[in-house]
Amino acid sequence: MQRFTELAFTLGLVVLVGCGSCDGDRSKNLHPVPTPTPTADGAVSGVTNLGSASDAMPSTVGYLDAPAGTLDGLFDGLASIDRGAPTGRVVLEFFGDSHTAGDSMTGRLRATWQARFGDAGRGLVGAGRVPTKHYYQRDVHYGKQGDWHAMVGGARGDTEPFGIDGMRVTGKSKGAQLWVESCPECSSGKSVGQFEILYYAAPDHGVLRYRIDERPWQQIATKTTAIEPPHPARQVVTVEDGPHKLTMEHGGGGVLDLFGVVMERAHAGVIVDSMGVVGRRLGSLRSWDWSVIGEQLATRDPKLVVLQYGTNEADDPDLVLEDLARYYDETILRIRAAAPTASILILGPPDMAVREGGKGCDRMKGKPEAPPIPECAWRTPPVIPEIISTEHAAATRNHVAFFDTFGAMGGPDKMGVWAESDPKVAYKDRVHFTDIGYQRWADALGNALLENYAHWRGEQKLPAVKAVAPPPTIVPSGALLPGPVAP
Repeated sequence: MQRFTELAFTLGLVVLVGCGSCDGDRSKNLHPVPTPTPTADGAVSGVTNLGSASDAMPSTVGYLDAPAGTLDGLFDGLASIDRGAPTGRVVLEFFGDSHTAGDSMTGRLRATWQARFGDAGRGLVGAGRVPTKHYYQRDVHYGKQGDWHAMVGGARGDTEPFGIDGMRVTGKSKGAQLWVESCPECSSGKSVGQFEILYYAAPDHGVLRYRIDERPWQQIATKTTAIEPPHPARQVVTVEDGPHKLTMEHGGGGVLDLFGVVMERAHAGVIVDSMGVVGRRLGSLRSWDWSVIGEQLATRDPKLVVLQYGTNEADDPDLVLEDLARYYDETILRIRAAAPTASILILGPPDMAVREGGKGCDRMKGKPEAPPIPECAWRTPPVIPEIISTEHAAATRNHVAFFDTFGAMGGPDKMGVWAESDPKVAYKDRVHFTDIGYQRWADALGNALLENYAHWRGEQKLPAVKAVAPPPTIVPSGALLPGPVAP
């Protein structure tokens, strides 16, 4: 039988369709969210203080459809932490679009779950400051110096291979540097005990130099022999647990290709990897080279893999739902081949709003004598429920979990309320969330999973777990939300 978990979700969401209609107010409405209250099972309550708009936003119900066994991999991992296993390590991998790329929703989940289960590290980030538009990661500092280029999966003219995060950073200039550093003032990522450099080895590649803090330089030869095929590789660098900086430098001798850096700790706990790419669809992830992605996913050894897509599919005039269904089948097979013990969850898209009259409706502003017309009302695109049904059916068919974000928002035509609230929960493009909306989405998903985990513990006849102190309020850590910023 399918099991639905109900959850209060007084939310303000906005979905992403890439950034063609972003309005440039990303950095203006980063309101802090009040500290949440823990429940008996360690979940946290969503935020309900929305100022003057709160009375217009009734509580709605979010749904987690998790048939028996679909989340056992995740729950077994969490249980190992709860029973005090020193090697308990639970990695959550989020593939997705801009909702995930901004790391606001995933950052909130990282903070709340690390407060509940322990901090096992910041996880996977790009190799320094990835030189591409819309690269945002929280709970980490990063930078670059010199000439580097980014290859992003799905970008016109950018070529394979792409890493598990959908990117590759390429350098040809000796002396150019990239760096990543722990973030002592952030809610997560304060300490690191191990860096893992993900790179590409090939016959025409050069030397990668690296060092920890101000220690002596070390180097890696990323050049292979002529008969050795190009392949993904990694270098593990262990350090004493604490704040550290990893600097990587082009040492000459050929091209360098870097996929990213993993920052972990030798502590039991949770890691949340945010690997969204702005404007992408599930078909993008499916089409990339899984000889690279699959190997890196296997190395991450996740307990939960989340597929967060659907919004950009809704903006695709050539969308074929039968193809989308097939893409889920194929991608889930690939995930299971690389990470056979991981649970998988399809995270459905939230609401979004469009006007049938399009931009022509803007010319009616300032004309109070003109009555509103139906074509200028903000409505949910009819394709959104069809995409959600396709995703839910794919979850059922493949025996994986499904979270209905759209239902958690209260169904169709809610976006206008969220975009007009004060403080803003969604941006006026009716596609993207502010930090408030993303953090509420994270709380709804996280609470549903924790509620199911508590039920699972009862079925396993394990003792109930105690509540923990709530995590601190999340504030942006040097990162912007997806979308262009006004000059």
